[in-house]
Amino acid sequence: MKKILLGIFLSLNLFAYEVGDTLKNTMAQHLNIDNSKLYVIDFYASWCGSCKKELPLISQANIQIDTNKVEFLGINVDKDIQASMEFNKETEINFRVINDSNSIIVSQFNPIGIPTLYYVKNKKIMKIITGALDNIDKQILNDIKEME
Repeated sequence: MKKILLGIFLSLNLFAYEVGDTLKNTMAQHLNIDNSKLYVIDFYASWCGSCKKELPLISQANIQIDTNKVEFLGINVDKDIQASMEFNKETEINFRVINDSNSIIVSQFNPIGIPTLYYVKNKKIMKIITGALDNIDKQILNDIKEME
């Protein structure tokens, strides 16, 4: 029984984007990304306690970047669009957000948890961070320096 459950769990992430994978052109178009920037894509939700702590730090990091070279993009996975909009407003997110209430984006990326950050450059997944980090703003700024 344990082997069956493990197999089911592992198969759920078979089609997830991993480091080194290239985004499908249709997904890149849907996200409105191109090859000219490094993108920091954050999957989050209003029900996620860690997201509530991280999003202000991510917004703080967004103030410190060169927006000609780097763009932050939030993917809110809430099913309730109204809850999503209220959460975005109360956490004072200062970067572009896509509300993915129909799970179109999250089903393609298929992160193993929320929050999850993806670094994407030239449509290629450069790095993934899953789970909360106390100093996510510092981590992001360090990662950006390494990837530019």
